[in-house]
Amino acid sequence: MTVQSDYTPDEQNLLLRSPEAAAVAVSAASPGSDKETAVERDAAAGFVLESRQLLEPNPLVTWVQLELARRSQAGDTFPGYLEAAAAPGARETSLQTLRELAALLAAKAPAREAAGFKQFVLRTAERTSAAGKEKGGIMGIGSKMVNEHEQVILAEIAEILRVEI
Repeated sequence: MTVQSDYTPDEQNLLLRSPEAAAVAVSAASPGSDKETAVERDAAAGFVLESRQLLEPNPLVTWVQLELARRSQAGDTFPGYLEAAAAPGARETSLQTLRELAALLAAKAPAREAAGFKQFVLRTAERTSAAGKEKGGIMGIGSKMVNEHEQVILAEIAEILRVEI
């Protein structure tokens, strides 16, 4: 079992950024209005903060959830999310963060904890992608919960993290 002190401050920052990076990758893969992106941000933050009962106990996940909950009491859980999702290169920057996360977990975390944390990050992305209907016609007819671009980015995230969707 790892503990927070097993990680340097930079590594802790990477662990804390990774759920948001997965969510930003989804938002950047299928850009929508600011309102839609805010709904995606809120879905990701809600999952991160409220999923403790849904997940197998994992010290890394619990630490990230508690730290992000502490930060959210002082303001937004994911400050700067809208800007990050709209920034040039947001998709690739987010995926690079996830590559760094995968390398960190492979180097430092016990296999079971690493697998659980990767699932947590992927599930954050999945929750983000299902946050709202995408590009339907009149009154939402023909809209989809997860569009093709989101399906592609979810597959990319799963591949980077080496987990199954």
